[in-house]
Formats: sequence, structure tokens, C-alpha cells
Amino acid sequence: MDLRLGVQVTEVVPGGVRLADGTRVDAEAVLVGIGATPNTGLAEAAGLAVDNGVQVGADLRTTDPDIFAAGDVANAYHPLLGTHIRVEHWANALNQPAVAARGMLGRDAAYDRLPYFYTDQYDLGMEYSGHVRPGRGDDVVIRGDVGSREFIAFWLDDDRPTAAMNVNIWDVTGDLQNLIRAGRPVDRVALTDPAVPLERTTQPR
Repeated sequence: MDLRLGVQVTEVVPGGVRLADGTRVDAEAVLVGIGATPNTGLAEAAGLAVDNGVQVGADLRTTDPDIFAAGDVANAYHPLLGTHIRVEHWANALNQPAVAARGMLGRDAAYDRLPYFYTDQYDLGMEYSGHVRPGRGDDVVIRGDVGSREFIAFWLDDDRPTAAMNVNIWDVTGDLQNLIRAGRPVDRVALTDPAVPLERTTQPR
């Protein structure tokens, strides 16, 4: 892998690309990442509220009651987390339209799935669930072995899990999301011990 930071591609040429400094990089395939800035021009022209995407309520309704927005352009109010969140992952585009459709039909609707994404980086597979509030992301505890690259990282806020990322550990997303949704303090010693089932890591009520 040839990783180059702080460069700009100016031209795709036969067999590769050319950089802004004139360097030619040979490549069999070219993948272009355009960026993650939401295209809100149409929404702004329509007079809708825009802030890091199209502002919508939990029912995905915009500030115009007849217009809904879904997918990674929607900055949606999350009823569990109590804040607006825009998630740049296809899971929102997959799951939000059904909620918007219920709202369009006049039914009660709220998109309350926890923010989620996954990524595979060569031999590393990662899944992330939850949301870390700005400025509150420095309390992280680890369950497993970082050296072997098989572990779960938990972000805690007053000992309550707000997010978790499982790295090369599978079939735990449901359990992690249940911990986050419960909103209960955890026993840190139990949480970091892989021998303790995740459902037994919360402190007694």
C-alpha cells in the first residue's frame, strides 16, 4: 500500500493518476473519495433549516411539515441520546425511510436506532455503535488484548457506556447496543474481563 497524505489528484490518466505536483502514480484501479459534506443546496433553496445536514426531528420531518429527509444528509434528533446526529453510513439510508414513510402516513414514528458503522481495513474488522459527545471521549476502557488486535473499546461517561467498538470480535453488536441503551453504570473491572458476560457488567440498581 502506498499512502500519501496532503496531496491532490488533478487528473486520471491511462494506468494511474497525476498529482498536483506533477507526480504520476501508477494504479490498476482508482477509488475516489469525494468527501462527507452534505449537499444541502436544494434544502436551503426550499427554505428548510440546515445545520450539518438537513435538520429533522425524530420522525425525520423537516421544518416544512410536508417534507421529510433521510439518509446521510439528515441531521436527525435522536430521542434516546437527546441531540441531533448525522451519520455518514449506509445503515441510515437503509433504515430511516420506513420511519419517514410512517410519518408521511400520519402515524407515530421515531428513528431511535443507535448510530452504527462498520469498516474492514485489511485484516482488521471494526464495528462501532453509539455516540460520544464532543469533549467527553477521553474515558476509554478496553476489554481484550489490543496487542493481538482482538478487543472491544468502551467510551464511558460517568461510568455509563455511550459507545463501543469491537475489533475482530464478532456477534456482539446487539449486546453492546443493549449496554448503551440501558444507560446504567458499569463495573469497570467486570467490563474489562472477557470472562464476564457483557450482560453481567452493569452495576446493581
